[in-house]
Amino acid sequence: MPLDMTAYRDLEDLFRAQVIKDRTHAIERVVQGWGVYLPCVEPKNQVDYVIVGMEPSFGWASSIEDAEKKVRKGQRNFCRPDDDGEPLAIFMHSVDRFLCKKGEKYHLTDVSKGAMPGAVAGLDRARRYEEWYPLLLKEIEIVGKCGAPIIAIGRDVDNFLKRRDIEGETGRPLHTVPHYSPQAGAHFKGEAEKDRQGFEAFKKSEFGEGSCWQQDLSLAKKRMVFVYKKQFEKIQACG
Repeated sequence: MPLDMTAYRDLEDLFRAQVIKDRTHAIERVVQGWGVYLPCVEPKNQVDYVIVGMEPSFGWASSIEDAEKKVRKGQRNFCRPDDDGEPLAIFMHSVDRFLCKKGEKYHLTDVSKGAMPGAVAGLDRARRYEEWYPLLLKEIEIVGKCGAPIIAIGRDVDNFLKRRDIEGETGRPLHTVPHYSPQAGAHFKGEAEKDRQGFEAFKKSEFGEGSCWQQDLSLAKKRMVFVYKKQFEKIQACG
């Protein structure tokens, strides 16, 4: 079904207003270089999966003014890097390859939409997520097909959405997958080592001759792909 673009544009106005509101809180006022609305790549049609991350980072801009200029020129959240060895690109490629069946689409978003440095993000996250939550519900309703699952990226988002009982509020199943941050490397390693035989077979089939990957990934990144494959196939099997 085509996306209701009027509803989506109205929601974006609410996103912008919430980012401005975020700046009024005490913690935010004393921190420089954050608080810019970074739009997501909007889907053309309603999607089969809504994937939810934390908040946009600020590493792509040198200042608020620079960020606002780049957004006006088309900068968007979750733009896939050209290098398919980057963690975000690995995650998105894994979604395409192991989660979405032919013709299926997904929408990748964050709980809150104001870009900020990673060192700042955790200072006021609990308050921020609570205020953004109603807008996230609106976004899921607009972009997701009826019953489209919600997939949380990482433990923090998963815990928050479970605490708010998003399954009960939306009637949609909630799943979680590990964050693609390098900080999750130990988790990917541990999961791959639980199934060493499966991982070895996977490396030969996925990264051998005729591989769809542009480059030969490091061992750590191959583990990441392997774990995402298993996680996404479980989600897919849930229907």
